[in-house]
Amino acid sequence: MLPLERKLVLKIDWFILSYCCLMYFTNYLDRANINNAYVSGMKEDLNMHGTEFNKINTVFTCGYIVGMIPNNLIIQVVPPRIWLPVMQLVWGVLTFCTSAVHTVEHIYAIRFFQGIAESSTFVGVHYILGAWYRPSELGKRSGIFTSSGLVGTLFSGVLQAAVYRGLNGHAGRAGWRWLFIIDGIITLPIALYGFIVFPDVPAITKAFYLSEDVSAV
Repeated sequence: MLPLERKLVLKIDWFILSYCCLMYFTNYLDRANINNAYVSGMKEDLNMHGTEFNKINTVFTCGYIVGMIPNNLIIQVVPPRIWLPVMQLVWGVLTFCTSAVHTVEHIYAIRFFQGIAESSTFVGVHYILGAWYRPSELGKRSGIFTSSGLVGTLFSGVLQAAVYRGLNGHAGRAGWRWLFIIDGIITLPIALYGFIVFPDVPAITKAFYLSEDVSAV
């Protein structure tokens, strides 16, 4: 690999792959936190019973399925550096909203739209990675990206234990509600990071960290 090519790959890894992984991390952090909230008081506070928790996950999956193809089509029109962080902002705000729900029906509505927003990540990122990496480089990066989601699931349990122990009842809020607030606080700055560093696809990129010589490699 030539020095310029090595420099380009390093920049892509540092800026593009880092944001993709952080975005997917928060994606899975949110998915796992609904499970942790359920066993940390949400069930009792919302008087949930029967199959209502299963319906929450079903509604989210329906939103995810509905959103996958439109999200992939939209990034052909709206620059990915705008659309993907915007979708992350949307699901971050919806996560905050989950902390204030009073009925399970509220969660159904929120999770459906979260599914639509979060479905942008998987399809959008693989489109971006395929645009920037060669086939020989793509497998390792795809594996790292996918693993970041599993790290989010792992971290969710640690976060739930810490939040419940330290914030349950603080300011009159149950621990499971604080869990969604902290989740949103983690998500929003990462979305802002995406607005700054995400470079679109090579044909239209205007990333500040790519010189004309390097981006042309």
